[in-house]
Amino acid sequence: MVFWTEINIDQITTTTVGTRQRFSYNGGPLRFQIPRGTSQGLSEFKSMYVNLTHGEFIQWWRRLEEFLCPGLSNSNLKGSSLRLKVDDSVYVFDKDSKQINPEVREGLFRGQDVACLIDVDSTYFFNGNSGLTVRVYQVKTLTDVLTPETPTAAPEESFSLAKGVCAFLA
Repeated sequence: MVFWTEINIDQITTTTVGTRQRFSYNGGPLRFQIPRGTSQGLSEFKSMYVNLTHGEFIQWWRRLEEFLCPGLSNSNLKGSSLRLKVDDSVYVFDKDSKQINPEVREGLFRGQDVACLIDVDSTYFFNGNSGLTVRVYQVKTLTDVLTPETPTAAPEESFSLAKGVCAFLA
């Protein structure tokens, strides 16, 4: 895995699929680790904002968005918070890099320090807005995610999160 600082924006490959642009990097997905931040929690729409304090990353992200989606109208960056989609295929790891299967529900990760590996998949166009589709590939909690108020899901109720290898660099 690579840190965001290792991504050379000029080497990102763009492919047109219908009206969307799809992105790749070095023959694979445009996937990288962003700086650690504090999650505002999972929303009912399966997204979360991560509050970031790394000014250099925020400037780099703005350059990335402009490069990938010139004239975009809906940035994933709101102030210093980055909006990330969390879907059924996300890998979740605890602070000891052990894969866990928390109940995926609104509020999950709220107030937690997290590290995220993200995929910048494609552009989207919806109701006159354009932006980037940014999904969490892996999330690692840096504090205890499972508290008495956050039960684990019963196997039949879980999203059956895939088994994976924790790929965080630091």
